[in-house]
Amino acid sequence: MSQSTAFKGPVPILLAIAAVIGWGFVLYLASQQSDLKAELAQQNQAVGTLQLLRDEVTTLTSETDRLSGERDAAGAGLAEQQDQLTSLQQQIATVDAEFQQKQSDLASIEQQAAPLREEIAGFDTARAEAEKRLSDSSQELADVGERLTEARSGEADLQQQLAVLTDEAARLTNESSAAEARVQEARVAEASLQARLTSASTELGRIPAERDSLSKELQDMTTRRDLLTADNAAATEQRDSVQTVVTQLTEDLAARSQQLADIERRMGDLQARETPPVSTDVTLAPGVYTVGPLALTLGDDGRFVLRNDIRDEEITGTYTVIEARLVLTDAVGDIGTTPFPMTCALRRSGDDLVLDQAGDDLCALSGLTLESPEVRDDKVPPQGE
Repeated sequence: MSQSTAFKGPVPILLAIAAVIGWGFVLYLASQQSDLKAELAQQNQAVGTLQLLRDEVTTLTSETDRLSGERDAAGAGLAEQQDQLTSLQQQIATVDAEFQQKQSDLASIEQQAAPLREEIAGFDTARAEAEKRLSDSSQELADVGERLTEARSGEADLQQQLAVLTDEAARLTNESSAAEARVQEARVAEASLQARLTSASTELGRIPAERDSLSKELQDMTTRRDLLTADNAAATEQRDSVQTVVTQLTEDLAARSQQLADIERRMGDLQARETPPVSTDVTLAPGVYTVGPLALTLGDDGRFVLRNDIRDEEITGTYTVIEARLVLTDAVGDIGTTPFPMTCALRRSGDDLVLDQAGDDLCALSGLTLESPEVRDDKVPPQGE
């Protein structure tokens, strides 16, 4: 009886303590799960810069270590709960053994009580004592049954807590694996960014040299600009001076051109009076005609080339031969003051052709004798260009 009373007290207390510890650990894991979900949400919103990735790697590494520690702690708690469950199962087995023993004792007592009832039917004291022992045994049996029920209820709670802890440990293991995978991805991204940072550092190292080179080029260009500014100022001054001279020369040239025009007009009048009538049956076939340093090339396509080999000058354009007249038009090149269109009369002199004035039309080649290359004697006619 004393042993049953001593065993009755600690078992509910131990079960209550184990239940409180288990539920406290479950609440702690739930709180940690909420914190982990919040931290993981914040980490998924982080930008992918190098520094943030490094911080994320550090955080995830510490988080992985913490999760591993919590997983180990959960495993240790699970082992402790399993040890407590084993101890409770042993206590339940002991209580079952005691219950069986009490039932056996009760049966034995009842067996002993049967002959005693017959033997001490007249002895009230022995009967009262036997009844008291029977009552005590029945109470102890009821207490043992109640303790057995509580132990089985505690075992069911522990089994449920064990299942919850097992699921929580599996979930934490999965979260730890996912965190390790994110850490690996962050490390790969960090390696990529590190390579880009190295490339950018190399490029940054070339920038000072390029900046110095550009600064030197800018300084040289500034010097050249100052020199060009000075040259431009000098050229402007010289241009103004030359412009004054050119203006004066233009005025002189205009006056002399007018005088030359008057002289040429008077010469034309004289030549018109002295020149015999022009024959209209004279023709000028395409070919190369020379007169001193001049060469007149008449093409089959109606174009001419007038070249001065001494001055290295050349005039090109179109020509027509109509009624013993050579008409040169559309002249381009080294024209100078030579008037175009130009009309010259053709006059035969022996085997050669002579260019003369054609009435009032001005012929700058008047007086020139056109020679073929075979009879050219390099003499310059008295009336040149």
